[in-house]
Amino acid sequence: MRSTVRRRPMLLQSLAALVLSAIGHVAAPTAEAHEESKGGITVAHPWSRATPGGSTIGAVFMEIKAAEGVADRLISATTPVAGRVEIHTHVHEGGVMKMRQVEAIALKAGSSALLKPKGDHVMLYDLKAPLKEGDLLPLTLVFEKAGRIEVQATVEPVGAMGPHGMSAQPGHENADHSGHGSHGGGHKH
Repeated sequence: MRSTVRRRPMLLQSLAALVLSAIGHVAAPTAEAHEESKGGITVAHPWSRATPGGSTIGAVFMEIKAAEGVADRLISATTPVAGRVEIHTHVHEGGVMKMRQVEAIALKAGSSALLKPKGDHVMLYDLKAPLKEGDLLPLTLVFEKAGRIEVQATVEPVGAMGPHGMSAQPGHENADHSGHGSHGGGHKH
């Protein structure tokens, strides 16, 4: 009888370890997968930066890939964490870099668009709460042909240059990675 009593705690410990391991494996892919595909469009490594206390704006960056033979356009985006979402680009005017809203981001067949700091990006206005490092930001991207693609953008530290501690947005080897600052304040529209 004593051996049965001893086995039960060991069995419970083993069962508990197995359950915790299973939970870890279920939760981990959500944070690590970071790639969603639909209709020949793949969204990879979506991320944002944590916002300073009183900031009501943020931005989301990612790589969007179009499969061979698939051309499409990102036409809008929504998130429950912001009152308004716009697609933006940066342009140089009179020696000053300015943000401008664009109607869409075109994706040629077999190519990709790199949304990165100081380039194309998804702008979040009227944040309902600050974006906090470590959170996942739900974002729905709407494409002209592929339709809606739901992603979870990781919220990185305030000064992050890319997702998951990377020095830049993954995607293009020759991308310009200089001058990544916080998305607050200094941009003119």
